[in-house]
Amino acid sequence: MTPRCRPQVVVPLLANQQNHHDWPLVVSQDVIRHICSLENSVFVVVGQVKGKTLLLLPADADFDKEKSIELVDKSIVHAIESAVIEWSYQVQKVLKRESSEPLLEGQDPNPKVELEFWKSRCEDLQCIYSQLKMRRALTMVELLDRVQSTYLPAFRSMFRDVEAALIEAQDINLHLKPLQSTLEKIENVEFNDVKPLLDQMLHVVCFIWATSKYYSTPARIIVLLQEICGLLIRQARSYLNPEDLLKGEIEESLSKVQNTFDIFNYFKQTFEERRENLSTYFQPGQELKQWDFPSLMVFARLDNFLERLCLAN
Repeated sequence: MTPRCRPQVVVPLLANQQNHHDWPLVVSQDVIRHICSLENSVFVVVGQVKGKTLLLLPADADFDKEKSIELVDKSIVHAIESAVIEWSYQVQKVLKRESSEPLLEGQDPNPKVELEFWKSRCEDLQCIYSQLKMRRALTMVELLDRVQSTYLPAFRSMFRDVEAALIEAQDINLHLKPLQSTLEKIENVEFNDVKPLLDQMLHVVCFIWATSKYYSTPARIIVLLQEICGLLIRQARSYLNPEDLLKGEIEESLSKVQNTFDIFNYFKQTFEERRENLSTYFQPGQELKQWDFPSLMVFARLDNFLERLCLAN
């Protein structure tokens, strides 16, 4: 029996009150409460493993719409309000995630991590949005409205936040996709042949800046450019393998080091040229947004790498 199927066996077995006939009532109720808690936890964790945020619906979400407010069981209202609280907590965790977190934590993410983040975020938010639009969820909203629950504004605010975040993620995911093929080429080409791909990559980055409604902010484009620098540094380190440099001819080794400097200087020069000519990527009448952030914010790590390489040389 695999761990995945165990809850499917344990939950029905222990939740069946016919198996509790020799148990004290308080024990039976406590077991059922813990089993329900286990089932709920497994439901949420399975979603997390799949990269999806699953919102747990209260068992009594399908209330009788024909009942008057006075006849609606208060326990049902309480269960729905508790679900709204839990959903808000889950949704806020998703909304607070930023693609810059790996960099801020001192990691060295590949720019593909940026693309994957927005792809996954888009899929997760679509999953949440679909759940909030399900019939049972709408039934819960209707009940909260009928009883004039103070949790109704919280639900509506959460729904608006998810909808706005989904639109943002869809836009960014769509505009980042063209980078995928260029990044794969950079990873697979010999480092000394990478210059033409740097032109192509920066062209796509400028196009994203000019056409994406939600990615054209300094904070986001800087993260992408820093990750691109990290990719190039890793490619350069592989190209300048210490063992190969020591075993090879001095002239050849020095040539590879100089070639690395040339490539990075070319990359920085091309970046500055694109920065100066960003207007060519904007349509007539479109508001021009400049890269008015310091270049150091993009190239700090790259410059440190070149400085160490210069000292080693």
